Amino acid sequence: MRTWHKQVGVVAVVALTASVLAASASAPLRSGAATSAPDKIVYAQQTGKNGTYLQYVPGDGSKPTTQAVTGGGGCATPSSSNPVLAFTARYYSGGYGGPSTSAIVGAFNQRTGVCQIPQTWSIEVNEALVFGVGTNALTNGRLFSRVELQLARQDKSTASDAAVQVRLIERAGAVTVGTVNLSIGGPTGNTVTAATPAGGPGFDSLEIQVVGPATGSISVVGPTSTFTLGSKICVGETITASSTDGSVNASATYTGNTVNPAACKSYTDFSAANGATKDVNFGTAATTGARMTMHVDWGTTAFCTPQTCPPTMVDFNDGNGEQAQTFCATASPPATPAWCTTGQRFSYETDPVTHLTVTRVVEDWSGFGDPHLARR
Repeated sequence: MRTWHKQVGVVAVVALTASVLAASASAPLRSGAATSAPDKIVYAQQTGKNGTYLQYVPGDGSKPTTQAVTGGGGCATPSSSNPVLAFTARYYSGGYGGPSTSAIVGAFNQRTGVCQIPQTWSIEVNEALVFGVGTNALTNGRLFSRVELQLARQDKSTASDAAVQVRLIERAGAVTVGTVNLSIGGPTGNTVTAATPAGGPGFDSLEIQVVGPATGSISVVGPTSTFTLGSKICVGETITASSTDGSVNASATYTGNTVNPAACKSYTDFSAANGATKDVNFGTAATTGARMTMHVDWGTTAFCTPQTCPPTMVDFNDGNGEQAQTFCATASPPATPAWCTTGQRFSYETDPVTHLTVTRVVEDWSGFGDPHLARR
C-alpha cells in the first residue's frame, strides 16, 4: 500500500493522483467497491470421495474451478497442476529472528503443517507454513485481501496448559505489511478461526509461525480455509474514488505492463476521504512493469499561490517516509522515484460560506510504482 499526501496551507489533505484527467463518460469505470462479490480460493481438507482439493470461486457467480491436490501423507508437500494456491514451508534453526531454509510441507488426515520437526503434519516452534498466490492464470499476480484459516492445537495439551502463541505474517513480496497475533488454548484439538483484518493492505503470502511455548504445536485443519482475493484492474480500465462529501475526487487508469502486456493489476482498496486530512488510498503492491496514470482533484483549501502552496508528499512504504513530489514528462516517468507529477493546476474560487478566496489544486501523475499520496 502506498500513500500520497499533499500539504496545503494549515489544512491536512491526503490524496492519490495520476496522469489521467477526470474519466470521460465513455471510459470503463470500476469503483473501489466491487459490483460483485470478491473472488476466493478455498483450500478444502476433507475425508471421503472429495478428499483434499483447491477451488477458485469467481465472485461473479460463474462456475468454480476445482483442482485436485495430491499428497503422500506425512512429509509430502501438497501438489496440484498449475495451482491457484501455493504451499511452501520454512525452518528457522536459530529462531524466527534469523535466516531460514526451505522445508517440506506435511499434509495428513485433514491436517497441514511442516515436516522439519516431528510431528510431520503440524507447525512447531521455529517452523513456518506459508500460503501464497498460485501460478495459475486465474490468480498469478493478484493479492489476498483477507485470509481465514482453521487452526487446531496439536501438542497433546490439556485445558489447563498455557495457550499456544501464533503469529500470522502478511507479506507483499519481501515486505511485511501486516501481523496478527493470536492464542489457542488447550486441550489438544481445540480449533479456532484465525483471520487477517478486513480492509488492510493487500498481500501475496501469509506465513504462520508458532512463537511459544517451546512445546507448542498447531495444524491448519479442515474442512476449509478461505483466501479472499483483491480486485483487479486490466489494461485500459479506470477506477474512481470520491470522499463522502465529494470534495476529493480521484481516478486511476492502468495503461499497460511492459513485462507482461496481458497482465492485470491487483489491488485491495482505492478510496477517498475528507476528515482532518484529505485522503485517497491505493491498497496495492508493486507490480513490475505495470504503469498507471492518475488524476486527483483535491478540492479547495485556504488561499495559496503556486509559489506558496506546499507540495504533495509521496510515501512509497520503503522505510524512507514521505518525500516531496517530483515532476516529469507524461510519456517518460522515471524508474526512481516510481511516481512523478506530470501536471499541476491551480484555480481560485469564492467559498460560498466564508466568501473568502480559496485555492483548488488539481494534479496528474504517472508511474510504475504504487504510492500513497498525501496533501496536508
